[in-house]
Amino acid sequence: MITAFFTGVAVAVPTALITMKLLNSSLFINNEELKEANAKISLIINNLDDFREERMKDKMERLGITDKLDERLSTKIK
Repeated sequence: MITAFFTGVAVAVPTALITMKLLNSSLFINNEELKEANAKISLIINNLDDFREERMKDKMERLGITDKLDERLSTKIK
């Protein structure tokens, strides 16, 4: 039983050290890459929001609506 314990320690310690080294290596995404990805995603979300607003404005003009709370703009299924 003592032999199994020491064998486990002999295997676990190097494995843990290698894992920690890999976690700090360039194999994983670094902070700069996350910032770049976040900026791109934010840009896409803002563009989608602008596109939605343009579509809403066009729909309001087509239907002759002046109030954004008009029930004809609702997307709920009746």
